[in-house]
Amino acid sequence: MSNRLDQLDYYTLLQVADDASKAEIKRSFRMFAKRYHPDCFIDASAEKRDRASEIYRRGSEAHQVLTNEDERLAYDAVLGRGQLRLSPEERDRAGVPDEVWEITDEDRISSPQAKNLFRQAQCLEGVGKLRDAWKLFDAARREEPGNDTIEGHVMRISGRIRSGL
Repeated sequence: MSNRLDQLDYYTLLQVADDASKAEIKRSFRMFAKRYHPDCFIDASAEKRDRASEIYRRGSEAHQVLTNEDERLAYDAVLGRGQLRLSPEERDRAGVPDEVWEITDEDRISSPQAKNLFRQAQCLEGVGKLRDAWKLFDAARREEPGNDTIEGHVMRISGRIRSGL
């Protein structure tokens, strides 16, 4: 991993204060995701795609930890000891059980093709291309029929398109 990326704590990476609210962290992560999501780099060189993926994974890790109260407390404790990341070992030492790790919508999709379409749709939605995002969410739904998570995103974005948001 890049030396610079390895030197950033979660707060710095997401550009939030250490006392930021959950809403501020989520808002910052949305901006972060619009900039670094790997699917936004589909046409870029392999080196740029890999770098964006590396940065995005670290940002997702930061978002996951900082928006979960237990994980954030554990992270603040290890950060005070000079650790910039919350590893599974440090999480165990801090007494945070495995069950608190958040399951994302993407984790609820089993088909690799549906996952890929879902990620691309989220990226397009993030930059305001709602109709294109809907097409990809719908393709993901066809790829993995009966998945309630994908279905929910199709319905949500359909509503956004109808309401003109």
